[in-house]
Amino acid sequence: MFEDLIREVKSLELGMRVSVPLPSDDKGFLDRCCPSRNCRAAFKVLSDDWDKKVPDDRAFCPICRHTAKSDDWATTAQIRYAKDVAMRKFRSRFHSALEAGARGFNQRQRPGFITMSLSVSPESPQFVLPCSVGDLMEQEFSCESCACQYSSIGAAFFCPACGHNSALSMFSHTLDTIQRTMEALPVIKQAFGDDRDAAQNAIRLVVEQSLGKLVGAFERFSEAIFEMVPNAPLAKVKRGSFQRLTEASQLWREAANKGYEDFLNPGEFASLLRLFQKRHLLTHADGIVDADYLQKSGDLEYSMGQRIIVRETHVLELLSLVQKLAAELRQFVPSSTGAVVP
Repeated sequence: MFEDLIREVKSLELGMRVSVPLPSDDKGFLDRCCPSRNCRAAFKVLSDDWDKKVPDDRAFCPICRHTAKSDDWATTAQIRYAKDVAMRKFRSRFHSALEAGARGFNQRQRPGFITMSLSVSPESPQFVLPCSVGDLMEQEFSCESCACQYSSIGAAFFCPACGHNSALSMFSHTLDTIQRTMEALPVIKQAFGDDRDAAQNAIRLVVEQSLGKLVGAFERFSEAIFEMVPNAPLAKVKRGSFQRLTEASQLWREAANKGYEDFLNPGEFASLLRLFQKRHLLTHADGIVDADYLQKSGDLEYSMGQRIIVRETHVLELLSLVQKLAAELRQFVPSSTGAVVP
């Protein structure tokens, strides 16, 4: 009676391979997510570049430089989207087999006192919306080495296609983007209308994220430019050295006879330390003040157990400090290296 259905079920027992093209955004960029559990950064790559420039056996995270096969970078939303599309195709094949069985059954009926018929009701249509990532701090980049186009929320440091370290060229771009983000805060607030709580929460998140992006961008910048300095003591550079200002400053002093304290006045350097510690606290303790923060930051405004407040003025202050410090560090890269130091 249902030979078509039985045949289809047996076929599906062998597995069903479905190719699902992933949707891109209005600019043609494809959402990607770092598969490293320690990172999980969201970014985008121009869909054509992902297909043509990213090798099948290796792609790079632009934030942490984790490497994995090109088919391991799907976002949670994309995986859900692909499963929905595959399930619809499975249901379509199953539905068609049921319909064929029902038609065959109906055709074999003969007129009489009792007649039977079978029908298969069509499924309700399902709509799968494309996934997308949007944020005020999204930046678009083009790799200097292979011209792959990609974007990320905030600073990005490595090309997804070739792994080229682009920390230097991205630093100034990051500062400009964060400057524009701070200028857009009133617009963000207005977008929430009368919902003041939601507006305040959104502003807080944007400001805190901006502080984190600035610290991360400067860390990568100082690390990348340090490697270009002649006779730099690279052997002494440990993992995370440039996350710690005093340690990084000492490395520069050994390489160039000057540390961060020589480029900033005492008040500026104290502010830099405090703002870096605020970011560390937000990242590792959800902003809750602990003894380590009080000791390292010298911040007398808070006591144990309080949550720090990060304001727009703090972000702009940090932006000015790292901009000034970066300008001083650039002078130690000789032009003979051929490096482009924006």
